[in-house]
Amino acid sequence: MTKALILINTTPGADRAVANKVKKLKGVQNVYLVSGLYDVVAEAQADDASGMVAFVYDKLRVIKGINGTHTMFCLDV
Repeated sequence: MTKALILINTTPGADRAVANKVKKLKGVQNVYLVSGLYDVVAEAQADDASGMVAFVYDKLRVIKGINGTHTMFCLDV
C-alpha cells in the first residue's frame, strides 16, 4: 500500500469547493484546508506508486479549480 500527502493550490476562492470534491474521491482518507503556500492538503492511499501517480493525474488534477499539486510519498520509518 502506498500513502501520499498531496499539497494542492487552488484558484482563489475555490478552496472549499475543491476540498469537498477531493473528499469524495476513492482512496482519499483525509482532506484539510490549510494556510500558507498551499490551500488544501489531501491524504491519499493507493495499491502502489503507479496507482498513486494515476490517481493524481487522472482523478485529482482534473478537478476544476486546482491550479497545481505537489505530491509527497510517505515512507516507512
